[in-house]
Amino acid sequence: MSDTNQVANTSTQQYVPVQATFNTAGVCTGLIGQGTPFSPPLSGNTENPATLSMGGNLIATSTTLPTISSGFGTSPTITAVNTFVFKVVVGTGGAASGTITLPTATNGWLGFAADVTSGSTLFLQLTGSTATSLTFTSYSVTTGAAANMSAGDVVLINAIAY
Repeated sequence: MSDTNQVANTSTQQYVPVQATFNTAGVCTGLIGQGTPFSPPLSGNTENPATLSMGGNLIATSTTLPTISSGFGTSPTITAVNTFVFKVVVGTGGAASGTITLPTATNGWLGFAADVTSGSTLFLQLTGSTATSLTFTSYSVTTGAAANMSAGDVVLINAIAY
């Protein structure tokens, strides 16, 4: 007779079914899962179906795309399908800051940015916000002083209206 300890090995995957509810205009009005319903989720706006809103407030819109108003080097590019997340490629000469123009928000914009090319040596900080713009400044990770982003650096930006 052997007195070895055996370990049971089982694996369980749990899938939670979720059902969406829609109004007569086809707008999602809630998600119902097990337990508490989620309401309201992010949903389209019936006047402007490309607008992403929560509780009637603008979060992101794809009808007025963000643009670069200044900084980010000479001839930077921006790639966007909405204001929620978009990409800026820093132009020649680099830059220590940049300002993005956005559609008018009720109160202003909150933004986060990351230089995914030079992220181990630079970090971007939100240094300005208005109802129509966000400004980011690039800082050195080691010294904390303002430092230029390099030409070709890819900066990902997340902008949220409030």
